[in-house]
Amino acid sequence: MDYATITNLAMNFGDGKENPSGVSEVGYFIPLSFFVDGTGLKKPDPAGTTAESLVEITTDHVLKAGKAPIRITPMFEKSGINWKLAGEQLSKIFEQGVEVFVPDNSAASLGTAGAIKNYRGILLIQKNDGSGEFWQVGSEGLTAKVMDIAGGTGVGPTGEVGSKVTFQSYGIMPVYVYKGEVPAPAP
Repeated sequence: MDYATITNLAMNFGDGKENPSGVSEVGYFIPLSFFVDGTGLKKPDPAGTTAESLVEITTDHVLKAGKAPIRITPMFEKSGINWKLAGEQLSKIFEQGVEVFVPDNSAASLGTAGAIKNYRGILLIQKNDGSGEFWQVGSEGLTAKVMDIAGGTGVGPTGEVGSKVTFQSYGIMPVYVYKGEVPAPAP
């Protein structure tokens, strides 16, 4: 990408604009092997000329037949996405981290934690601004991986029950904005 072709580089905050913290309680982990080979995992338009076009994915991801996103329902107060620069001078990349806390120790939740631990893919977490858009962490070349799953039954009458799942990825952008539909299994 040649950033010299981008026409509107700026970092502005508009007075009166919504800027809510956190993420919503809707998320999906999609292993790389679930996407249609070569064409299923979409990316930003490489011919885009705006700052937005560097991070917006406007076409729908496509999954293989019989594959569906793995739903994750994070707790709003204990989940979020962070990014920071990493790398050497003039060779920087963003380290992306996602922590989701799911207050559930059901057999399905525990089984899912065990099943996703060795997958790599992308994570879609719905923005909580009412837009219906998703934050996307991970891409085809730089996938999101499960780095840690920690949890427990809690101790005493007020202990924390459930699992905190930590994902990590790297990317040339802080995160992506996915504007497509939640992928459905291909027919």
